[in-house]
Amino acid sequence: MRLISLTVRNYRIHGEITVDFDSSRNLIGGLNETGKSTLAEAIHRALFMRYKAGGDLQKSMVSDMHAGHPEVKLTFEAAGDTWTIEKLFAGATKSTARLTSLSGISLQGDPAEDKLAEITANPDGMANRENDLATRWSHLWVWQGTAGADASTHAANHRNELIQRLQANGLATVMQSETDEKTREKIRAIHDSIFTKNGFKTGSRIDLASKALAEAQGKLEYATEQKNRLEKAVAEQESAASELAASEAALPNLREQLTVSKASSAKARELRAQIEQQTLLHSQVAATLLHKTKADQQIRSLHSEAAAAREALVPAEQKLAVLAEQSATAAANANEARIAADAVADDLRLARQHHDLANACINQFEKSSLHEALVAKSKDITVIEESLAAYRESLSSLPAISPEQLESLRTLESQHAQARSALEAIATGVELIASPQAVLLDNQALQVATPRIITETSEVSLPDGTRLRIQPGGGTSLAKSRRKVDELEREIATLLDQMAITETKQAAEIVAHRQTLAQKISTTQSRLNDLGARNLPEALSNAKSALTASTAEVEHRLAALPPTQARDLPRSLADAQDWQTQARESLEAAEQREQTLRANVEATHKAHQAKLTAYQIAQQTLETRRREIADMEASVRTLEKNNGDAPARTEAIASTAKEEAAIKSLLDSATAALANLNPERLEQEVVRLERVITNELEKQQGARERLAVAKTTLASDGTSDPEADLLQAKARHAATSDEYAREKRHADAIALLHRLFSESRESITRSVTQPIADRVCGYLECIYGRGVRVDVDWTDSGPSNTIRITRPGEPQFAFGSLSGGAKEQVAAAVRLATAEILATAHNGCLPILFDDSFAYSDKDRIQSLQSMLELAANRGLQVLVLSCTPSDYIGLGAKETSLKTLRRVDSP
Repeated sequence: MRLISLTVRNYRIHGEITVDFDSSRNLIGGLNETGKSTLAEAIHRALFMRYKAGGDLQKSMVSDMHAGHPEVKLTFEAAGDTWTIEKLFAGATKSTARLTSLSGISLQGDPAEDKLAEITANPDGMANRENDLATRWSHLWVWQGTAGADASTHAANHRNELIQRLQANGLATVMQSETDEKTREKIRAIHDSIFTKNGFKTGSRIDLASKALAEAQGKLEYATEQKNRLEKAVAEQESAASELAASEAALPNLREQLTVSKASSAKARELRAQIEQQTLLHSQVAATLLHKTKADQQIRSLHSEAAAAREALVPAEQKLAVLAEQSATAAANANEARIAADAVADDLRLARQHHDLANACINQFEKSSLHEALVAKSKDITVIEESLAAYRESLSSLPAISPEQLESLRTLESQHAQARSALEAIATGVELIASPQAVLLDNQALQVATPRIITETSEVSLPDGTRLRIQPGGGTSLAKSRRKVDELEREIATLLDQMAITETKQAAEIVAHRQTLAQKISTTQSRLNDLGARNLPEALSNAKSALTASTAEVEHRLAALPPTQARDLPRSLADAQDWQTQARESLEAAEQREQTLRANVEATHKAHQAKLTAYQIAQQTLETRRREIADMEASVRTLEKNNGDAPARTEAIASTAKEEAAIKSLLDSATAALANLNPERLEQEVVRLERVITNELEKQQGARERLAVAKTTLASDGTSDPEADLLQAKARHAATSDEYAREKRHADAIALLHRLFSESRESITRSVTQPIADRVCGYLECIYGRGVRVDVDWTDSGPSNTIRITRPGEPQFAFGSLSGGAKEQVAAAVRLATAEILATAHNGCLPILFDDSFAYSDKDRIQSLQSMLELAANRGLQVLVLSCTPSDYIGLGAKETSLKTLRRVDSP
C-alpha cells in the first residue's frame, strides 16, 4: 500500500489543504500548532474510522475556524489498483463514505468501508471508539509522544501474520502447517478441560477419580481407627483397675506421716514468734542504751569547746579596735581629695563650652559652603533638562517607525521584485510576421513586425472563425505568480498605511532621524545622571536644613556662655579653626588637671573602702564567734535538762546495760531450740507429703474416669465386626486406586502432548524472531555501527515482548533501561523491520509515519536516523516524517511540504 495524495477540508485548523506524497520519502514541516498531527490523524481516520461515528470522537475533528463538516479524501495504491476513499464526518445521519478505483469500482456507505477493511487487511472493521481506533496499524503510526514505547509489543500483536509472511518467503527455519495448528488447538482444548492453573479442573474425570479415592481412603482410615480404638479400650480398662487398687493401698501411711510433720512444724512456729518478740525488745533496749551514751558524750564535748572559744575572743577584740581607727583616717583623706577635684570642675566646664562653640562655628561655615555649591549645580542642571525636553519633543513629533518595520518593508519590496521578475519571465511574446488577413489579439489587430507581451490568458482570432487561446507559463503558474505579486503589493501598501508614509525612502530617513535624537537623549540623560539630577532637590533641601540647624546651634551655644565670658564670633573659617585650636589646648589642660585630681579621689576612696571592708569583716567574724559560743552553751543547758547531770547519766547508762544483757540471754536460748527442730526441713516435708497425697487422689480420679470411658467404648462400639468393616474398606480403596491410576496416566499423556506442542510452537516463534532481529540489526547499524546485536524473545515460556540490545564494546541492555533517545531509535528500527516483513502482503509497500518522534535524540543521532529511514525507503517502505524542525532532516532528501506555506495560500 502506498499513499498518493491527501485532501483535508474543515478539519480543525485546516480550511482546505491538499498534500501530494512522494512514493518513498516525505517530510512535512511546520511549527507547533500548524496542524502536522492533524494531517497524520486525518489519514488514519480515513482508513480506519467508521464514517458514521459520532459523539466526542466526531466533535474532536470539527473546526472552530472554518464552517462545514470535516472531510477527508485519500488516494492510495493497494491490491494492484489505485483507490480513493472520501469520507464526510457529520454524525450518524449525514455522514458519507465513497470508495472508487481506477479499475471502475465505486462503492458507498457500509460496502465501501467493508471493502476498505479488506484492502487494509483489517479483520475487525472500522472503529467507532477512540480505544479501538488506537489499535489500528499502531505499529505503523508513531503518534507524537509514543516514540519511546516498546515497539516489540506492537510487533508481537502481529506474531501470527509475521510467521506466515516469513514462512511464505522461506525465511523461517521451522515450518508450521495448518494441520499442526489445528492439532495443537485440539490438544490445548483437551488439556484445558482437565487442568487449571492450580491443578485439576473441577468435574473432570481425573478430578472425580481423585475425590473417590480420597473418600475411600477416608473410610479405610476410619475402619482401621475403629478396630484400634476397641483394642485400646480393653487394654485401658485393665490398666485403670490395677492403678486404682495400688493407689488406695498407699494412702493411709502417707496421711499418718503428714500428721506427725504438721505437729513439729507448729512447735517451730511458736519458737519463731517468741524469738521475733524478744528480738524487738532487745533492739529497743539496745537503742536506748546507745542514745544515753551518745548524749553523755555530746554534753561533755560541748563544755570543752565553749571554754576554748571564750579564750580565743580576746585577740580578735583587740584587732577590731585597731581597724576602726585606720578606717576613720582613710575617710578623712578621701574627703579632702574630693573637695579639691570639685574646685577644678568649673574651669573644665567653661573650657568645654568655648571648644564646643568653636566647633559649631566651623560646622556653620562648612554647611554654608556646601549649600552655595549645590545652588550653582542646580542652575546647570536646569539648562541641561531644558535641552533634554527639546530633544524629546522633536522625537515625539516624528512617526513611530521602528527599524524592524523598516526591515519588514524592505523584505516585502525584495520579495515583490522577485515575484515581478518571475511574472515577467513567465510572460509570452507574440509577433506577427506576415498574414494575408487580419489577426486579432484580444480583439485588437496585430501589426506586422510589432511584438506584443502577454502576461495573462489571451485569445487570438482570425476572420475565418479560427480562435486560439494562449496561456503564458501554462496558465496555473502565471495565475499563482500574479496572485503572489498582488498579495505582496497589498502587504506593502498596508504596511505603508500603518506607518502613515508613502515610500520606503521616507521611512529610512525617519528611522535615521529618530535614532539620532534617541542618541542625543541618551547622552543628555547620562550627563544628568552623572550630576545626580534626580537626587539634587533632596540634597539641596537637606543642605539648607543643615545650614539653618548649624546657625541655630552657634546662637544657642553663644547664649549659654556666662556673661563675663562673652566674645565676638569669628568672621571666617580660618579664624574659627584658630579659635578651635586655642580652645582645644585650654580644654586638654583643664581635663589633665581634672583627671589628676579625680585619680587622687579614686585612690583615697579605694583606700578608705579597703580599711572599712577589713573592719566590717573583723566585726562580723567576732559577732559570729560570740553567737556560736552562746549557741553551744544553750545546747548544753538543753541536753542537761533532758538527760540529767553527770552522776545521774552514769547511773542510767549502767542500769540500761544490765537490762540489755538479760534480754540477750533469753533470745539466744530460743534461737538454739528452733535450730534443733530444723524448721526448713519440716516445712519441705509437709509440702512433699501433701503433694504426694494430692497426686494419688488425682491418679485415682483419672483411673476411675478411664475405667468408665473404656466401659462406655466397649458398650457402644462393640456392636459390629471391626475386622469385616476393615476388609471391606480395603477392597473399596484398591478399586478406586486403580481407577485414579488410569485417569492419571491419561491426564499425564495429555499434559505431555500439550507441552511438546507448546515447545514446538516456541521453536517456530524463535525461528521467526531471529530473522526479525537480523532486520532490526540492519537498521540499528545505521546508528551504532557494525557489531550491534539484537535479541528478541516472544516465546510463551519466557518473558513476553522482550527486546535486548548489545552495542559494540558495551554490555547488554534491556529496552526499558535505555535512555529516552535510545528508546526512540531502537523502537523505530523495530517498527521499520516489522513493516518491511508485513509489506509483502501489501504489494511490497506500507506507509510508516513518524510524528515528531525523535524529541530526545540529539542532532548527531538524527543525522544517523536519516540513514535508517533511507534504508527503509530503499527496501520499499513509504516513509512520512512530521517535524517542527524540518531543517534537521535535510539529509533525508525527501519531498518537503511546508504547512506554513499551505496555510497562507489556502486559508480564506
